[in-house]
This record gives sequence, C-alpha cells and structure tokens, in this order.
Amino acid sequence: MQFANLVLSTLCLALTVSGQTSGMSGMSMASNSSKAASQGQVRVHVVQVGMNGSLAFSPNQLQVNPGEMVQFQFHPKNHSVVQSTFDNPCTPMAESMPNMTGFRSGFMPVAADATELPVFTMMVNDTKPMWMYCSQATHCQKGMVMAINVAPGSKKSFEAFRSLAMSSSSSSTGSSGSGATVGSGTSSGSSGSSSSSVPASNSSSGAVGSATPSSSTPVQTTNGAPRSVANAAGLLVLVIAGFAFVGL
Repeated sequence: MQFANLVLSTLCLALTVSGQTSGMSGMSMASNSSKAASQGQVRVHVVQVGMNGSLAFSPNQLQVNPGEMVQFQFHPKNHSVVQSTFDNPCTPMAESMPNMTGFRSGFMPVAADATELPVFTMMVNDTKPMWMYCSQATHCQKGMVMAINVAPGSKKSFEAFRSLAMSSSSSSTGSSGSGATVGSGTSSGSSGSSSSSVPASNSSSGAVGSATPSSSTPVQTTNGAPRSVANAAGLLVLVIAGFAFVGL
C-alpha cells in the first residue's frame, strides 16, 4: 500500500512538471512568437528575431505592463536589438538623447545549425512607448524595427516609425553593448565580452519608456522543444513502470 501511494505521489509530481514545461514549449525555434509565456509570477513576452531568415521582429508590436518582461530570441545569422527614439529610428537612444542610456543587446551571431538560441531579456518599467531596431548593416533601413506600448490612435504609430526607419540614410550600430551567454561561450559586440548588459536608464524624458535588462539563459532548440519536456516524459515512463510492478 505504501509503495502504491508513493507511485501515485510520483505521478502527481510528473503531471505538475509536465504542465509547467508545456508553457515553455512556445520558446523553441518552432514556437509561435506572438504568444507570451509565463515563468512563475512574471509574464514573459517572447519575440523572435530574424526567424526563418527574415529581417523582422516577430511580433513587431507588443503591449507590455510594467513589471512584465520581454525576451528576444535570436536566430541566424547575426542580429541585435537597440533602443532608439521615434524621431531617430536607426540611432541608439544614447546618441540622440545624451541624458538617456536606453538598452542594447550587442550583436548575437548564431550559426545556421545552432541548437541553442541566445536570448536578451529585459523588464519593462512603465507604459510609455519604446522604439527599437536591429543595428546590423542596413537591417533598420529594411524595416527591421519594433515598438512596445504604442498608444492606440497616436500619430506616432508603428507604421509611421517603420516608414521613418526605411527612409533613413544611415544607421548607427550601437555595438558597445555586450552579448548574451550561449552555452559555455559568449557572443559579444565589437567592444563587449561579458554576459551582462548595459543597464537602461530608470529616468524618463517626455514619452520615452524605459526597461531594465537582466541575465538570460539560452533557449534549447534540440528536437524543437526545451529539454525539460523530455525530463517530464522520463518521469511519466517511470510512473507507468511502477504501476506495472504493483499490478504484478
């Protein structure tokens, strides 16, 4: 009887782990990037960067509450995410607004056969609009931009921001930020090498939103799903074997 109770307890634990990891499957390479995943009590909005070779953020618009997080998952070949302003879409905020730092991921080189995706995660501090772009080559001028918390009906819409970016004559790389850890190595920008990121300013100016970068763990893409799902499946196999033993 005690063994049967132990098996039942193990089954409940396995189902709990399986339920927790099912929400993480949307973070794999084949996930739907328009959905938000939950990690504990903090909501995490997942954004795919350059997925399937596209020069795009997917999704390219988000509404995020203060205290929620945005995680950028980088796909091949090499992209970045840099905060800018509406009026200067392809220039780092620090250059167009010297009193503001903004956030930047640094370049994230990813091999075509990579089994892990480097990520850059930040926490949104307020509901003011934030504008960002990819600083690789002319990706910004080709429309690789994104916006967070754009006010509905505002003249400063995402479409207007993207149009300004595509009409820009040049862009600044904003490469002084560092990269994120990938497995046991580190991908870095041109002058950064640590896994930490340049902190965003907590001050605000007018309608400029702010966010705080945090450390991130690479996303596993082996077999199209995080490895924790496989661990849960292993627990279920052990439970089934236990029931078979009790039946004997």
